[in-house]
Amino acid sequence: MSQTFMFVFAHPDDESFTCGGTLLELANKKDIKTVLYSATPGDAGKCGEPAICRPEELASVRRKELEKASQLLGIDELYIGEYQDGKLNSLPPNVLKNDVINRIKEIKPDVVITFPPHGLSGHPDHKAIQAATLQAVQETNIVKELYYTTFPQSLADETGHPAFSDPDDSITLMKSFSSDHINPVREALLAHRTQHLSVERAFPTIYNQEGFMKYNNKEYFMKAWENAESSSKSLLT
Repeated sequence: MSQTFMFVFAHPDDESFTCGGTLLELANKKDIKTVLYSATPGDAGKCGEPAICRPEELASVRRKELEKASQLLGIDELYIGEYQDGKLNSLPPNVLKNDVINRIKEIKPDVVITFPPHGLSGHPDHKAIQAATLQAVQETNIVKELYYTTFPQSLADETGHPAFSDPDDSITLMKSFSSDHINPVREALLAHRTQHLSVERAFPTIYNQEGFMKYNNKEYFMKAWENAESSSKSLLT
């Protein structure tokens, strides 16, 4: 039986930072379709140092970067919204939620994955897309499960990343990805060339092909919501 997993984030690179290994693992499974929606093209991000492009070109450049990263992670469908980067929390009420609802109705995903309420970094866009996605999932009665991609407090204390995390006992699922997957995940992060400063800060060994690890090659999730009509068996395993 085929299943569709929809990842809903705010910016290009959110997917690679949070759950690149999981995306790649799902892509390699039979009868699973992965869909990524980025609400903005990342037009308020950095242009690189030295700059790779002019500020007015950044949205176009980051779209191409996300397209490349998506190919490396085996993502089947990519949607990039036109909302202004940094302004998601300033949109009129229900605009973002209704957009996510329309995407869900079109894609009909079994599972949706997004940020937790604190957004990991505390970015207002991250928190806005989380709130909109939760509301959309609850209102459509299409999705079977909603997960938040997160970070356990113990690992945040150890590494200093990210700015926000969740208690270890709230983690529903820890996914380890294989050594075969680590280099495509590294390449997906590097595909976001304009954002190299953020990548280098989070992953100091990013340019070391043999020594790179993404937080011990583990990614963490919390089940945030489950459709009352769905099976009790988790779909994200």
